[in-house]
Amino acid sequence: MEVNLLSRVADGIYWLNRYMERTDGMLLTLQTLYTMSFDKETDDYQGYKPLLEYYTYLSSDEIKEVQFKTDFVLKYIICDVKNVNSAKNLITKARENARGAQDKITKELWEHINSMYHYINDPDLSRKLETSEAGSVLSKIKKDFLLYAGIFEVTMPRGLGWCFSNIGKNIERCLQTITLTQSYYIPLQYNLDGLEDTLYWRKLLLSLSGYELYLKSYSNITHNRKVVHQVLFNKDFAHSVIYTLYSIEVNLEKLFNDNNTIEAKKMRNQFGRLKSSIEYTDYPNLTNDQLKLTLENTKDQLTKFSLDFSKLYFSYT
Repeated sequence: MEVNLLSRVADGIYWLNRYMERTDGMLLTLQTLYTMSFDKETDDYQGYKPLLEYYTYLSSDEIKEVQFKTDFVLKYIICDVKNVNSAKNLITKARENARGAQDKITKELWEHINSMYHYINDPDLSRKLETSEAGSVLSKIKKDFLLYAGIFEVTMPRGLGWCFSNIGKNIERCLQTITLTQSYYIPLQYNLDGLEDTLYWRKLLLSLSGYELYLKSYSNITHNRKVVHQVLFNKDFAHSVIYTLYSIEVNLEKLFNDNNTIEAKKMRNQFGRLKSSIEYTDYPNLTNDQLKLTLENTKDQLTKFSLDFSKLYFSYT
């Protein structure tokens, strides 16, 4: 009976945290690009392009048309129901999954998710995004996500549900880090020896909550290669690829303690190969082509792993 209940509820908790992490990362990127759009001294040739390429299904031509249109982007990302990855749609999906797993999440967490759902569905929200209140809306939602993370951390029991939720969160976070990193290295053709300054990298690092850490840890050096170290290989940076993979591994091991099937063993090996490919990368001698392949292969392997994980634990076909 416990296994059947776990499969049903674990699915909901896993996707609850994936949707919330996706929305949190998306809105942090939006807030970063929105704030920096007021900096007229910055040579901004991408606008909202990195955000729109990853979090929407707009075509290249559509993105080109709107990538500098702040009013459109704010409403499309936050509250447009036609955008399947809008904050409104994602928080609604998260709430649906939370309701399905309500007997395994805390009352405090459910109440906070419900509060966020009602705020994002406020009929007046779209109007506010067209006015000077837009910045306040972004700040309010960002604080709500910080509260969500705190409530989850403080109130949730450290059982199997905790493991599923953290695996979902870190898969989502790792994919965000890889894709956003690609969006800033592709225009440079992955040039690790380039001389781009901190103004160029600030948007990426702020979008990953890593700007302050970078300034404290990597000052007065060539940035293009050191940014790679922080976002891929820095084990102390909570949004780095290696940190998120370690976090997934820790929670996987707890799940595998109760699963000795052949499928679980194959998955352990599959994930081990994925993590090792990052862990044992020869960073000091990394070439431009190797960086490109590392990002592409890691994203492909992690996407494949997430599908296999869902098939194993949630009986997806």
